[in-house]
Amino acid sequence: MAGVAALVLAGAFGLLGPRTSTVEASGGGYDLTVEHASITRAGQPAPMHVRIESADGFAGPVQVSVCEGLFDHFDFQNWYPNPSAETASPGLVLYEFDPPSGSVLDVSLDARTAPGQLGGREACRIAVLKDDEPAVSVAFTTWVLP
Repeated sequence: MAGVAALVLAGAFGLLGPRTSTVEASGGGYDLTVEHASITRAGQPAPMHVRIESADGFAGPVQVSVCEGLFDHFDFQNWYPNPSAETASPGLVLYEFDPPSGSVLDVSLDARTAPGQLGGREACRIAVLKDDEPAVSVAFTTWVLP
């Protein structure tokens, strides 16, 4: 009974609802910030926002790698802006974005947690690539509640 009461109270205070978190890192001439769903439920929105800053601007396309496992748990609607190229390598999906005119590339992902998810966690890493090698990366975890 105490466990059920604790769950009801946690729900009443909004502790079991969707949440977002932000992770940041700097390296290789880039600042990378990723805002992601840290707690979600099946069918709930799970947007992601990626911001890549380069003090020197971007001379060419910007390559971003995303863990492939993320796509098993989320229904992706669209990237804004859309990538100009997309490929895969073992465990990763690689996106290439046209360079922005300034020193900041903002990319938003419209996604929902896939229906039928019964709970669990997904650890992921997003990296900005320079010469096909990670220049800077961030790791994060998304918990899917039943």
